[in-house]
Amino acid sequence: MASVSHSGSGPNAARQERSHAHSITETIAGGTAIVADLGIDRLVSYRIEHDGNLTKLAESALPAGAGPRHLALHPNGRFVFVMNELDSTIVAMALDEASGKLTLIDAKPAVPAEARDSNHCADIQISPDGRFVYGSNRGHDSVVIMAVDQQTGSLSLVGYISCGGATPRNLALTPSGGHLFSANQNADRISIFARDAETGILSDTGRAIEIGTPMCVKIVR
Repeated sequence: MASVSHSGSGPNAARQERSHAHSITETIAGGTAIVADLGIDRLVSYRIEHDGNLTKLAESALPAGAGPRHLALHPNGRFVFVMNELDSTIVAMALDEASGKLTLIDAKPAVPAEARDSNHCADIQISPDGRFVYGSNRGHDSVVIMAVDQQTGSLSLVGYISCGGATPRNLALTPSGGHLFSANQNADRISIFARDAETGILSDTGRAIEIGTPMCVKIVR
């Protein structure tokens, strides 16, 4: 068991008055954990020691006010995709596994320009083949679809689809990649979408799980 803390703040007085370690993700190769700290606009990498302790490897800065919330790891282990809550962007980064350092490759808006002021991004997922990433938008109430260049890790917009409710806090892809679930917190509804593996496009199946205030979906194999 280990405990570490971060210090600092960001320009968003309402959400970044102090460090806010929002999520932690172990890399594909294992042995390295990346913490998305929403409060200080940084990704902090740690080596997971055999005794469970954490040794800090690197800090990777994101644009001021970005607010990193969740990560998705490309199956090749070289690319990391970050959902930034506060500036409504998706960022692609290159991971150096040995040093834990992350380097910016690309950044794209997660919503149309007119929706950015009223939107807060939430979750991000990647298809099993690493060709597409999906991000949830609270406010715009949509799922954004981005295609991933398999050589460079850069992103290109495929499109948006309504989340089928309100406030999509969490997404989950089935292990086959055939379906995506959107937990729409303020609609008491988990919407179920079919996914086209070739185009990445989602289509609403019309099916849903009606449940109070869904905030997270985990699929058990």
